[in-house]
Amino acid sequence: MARCNLCDRPFSNRTALKQHIRDSQAHAHQHRASPAHASLHTPLDKFFQSYSQFEYDPALPPAESYARLKAYYGWRRHGADSDEAWDGYQSALKEELTLWFGAEDDIVAWHALCRAIRIRPLPITPKDCLKAVRTRHVNIVDLIEWGRKGGDISKTNIQIFNSVTALSEYSKRTGKIFRNNLASSGNGNVVLKHLLRCIFSGT
Repeated sequence: MARCNLCDRPFSNRTALKQHIRDSQAHAHQHRASPAHASLHTPLDKFFQSYSQFEYDPALPPAESYARLKAYYGWRRHGADSDEAWDGYQSALKEELTLWFGAEDDIVAWHALCRAIRIRPLPITPKDCLKAVRTRHVNIVDLIEWGRKGGDISKTNIQIFNSVTALSEYSKRTGKIFRNNLASSGNGNVVLKHLLRCIFSGT
């Protein structure tokens, strides 16, 4: 019997464990950090690096990098360049979310979400996970930053809010906005389907 400590999941043997570590999105950060995968980039990295004159620091939080990008180019709200960049940034955030948190039927993806929002012990089934996370209000950009930092809570403190109103105020104050398109959120992604909130309407 072998066990993945990161996912808190048992495997019948070490070969199965190695295959899990190789293929699971929960371990993507380990592959990114290895020399063999040093040339790989996440969707957010690719977005910011597409602005060749901008000095991008991947260690910074995504919202801070986007604020620096706007300031560098002097974009004004609702300008053509600003709107185009915002659309690209939001698309990259959505792709990044899928990278770190995967699909709704993947228990590893559910466990990644539960670890991020400090649910212990980890629920056994996706249905149990859903019950545990259903009432949590968290910022999605914070979740993405958690994933980018290797799933280390000590490096990224994800705040849990008591209400959508409190979450909305925090998101607007910090600029950590994930575009709320509920019509397209039912794509099987754990976070999009169960944690997406109406930030600007407060509902």
